[in-house]
Amino acid sequence: MRKAYFRLAGAILPCLLMLSLIPAWCETSAAQERARKEPPTPGPMLAQGTVTLDTPEFTLDLVRSSQTVAGLKPKAAPAFDFTPGDLIVERSKDGYYHLGDLNLRVRIGSSDEWKNYSTAVVRQPVLALPASGAVLAAADLSPTLPADIPLQISRIWALEEGKLVLRFALKNKTREPVQVGALGIPMVFNNVLNDRSLEEAHAKCSFYDPYIGEDAGYLQVTRLNGHGPALLVLPDGK
Repeated sequence: MRKAYFRLAGAILPCLLMLSLIPAWCETSAAQERARKEPPTPGPMLAQGTVTLDTPEFTLDLVRSSQTVAGLKPKAAPAFDFTPGDLIVERSKDGYYHLGDLNLRVRIGSSDEWKNYSTAVVRQPVLALPASGAVLAAADLSPTLPADIPLQISRIWALEEGKLVLRFALKNKTREPVQVGALGIPMVFNNVLNDRSLEEAHAKCSFYDPYIGEDAGYLQVTRLNGHGPALLVLPDGK
């Protein structure tokens, strides 16, 4: 099976915890049924549309206002999207993660208080930075993070040795040391099986195969139908 490669500075796998509240089942089910019948409305993050970038192995679509991924289609199978791009409208509201988002927990100096930050909680258009050479797109993420975050964070999408690279740069804005207690890049690929037939799920969805051993591990994303190409997500520089 042919494998496409995608490198990044660090990665975590998001976990989904499902809780069932039996007394509210009927009400929740009715609300979900109404939601299915109503066409989704685009969230503010889609107001500026998307931009398409080309690499040797992928067609990469970025949401212009957030520079997060709206589509990641391998050249070897251009009708297939590794991300849930077919649900981009439904997932364009605050709180939905997209590939390119960042979660972190930090504290300043000798403080005992840890604070959590995320680029996905309350979205605002990021500040696009100049892109040239190997850099496909770059942005200052300050507008989509709370004002009290002690770090200036920029994100870069680059093409190095023919491979797509996602990189974050963190800079201390204060005169005190800043500790980063947790740093996570949500790995958002299309394993959304809800409301899909078996045939549609096989055609559109993938499953994750993580290896978290030595040297930061890697993530393999394989199409549900078993066809190639597979996607390898590797630590930057590996």
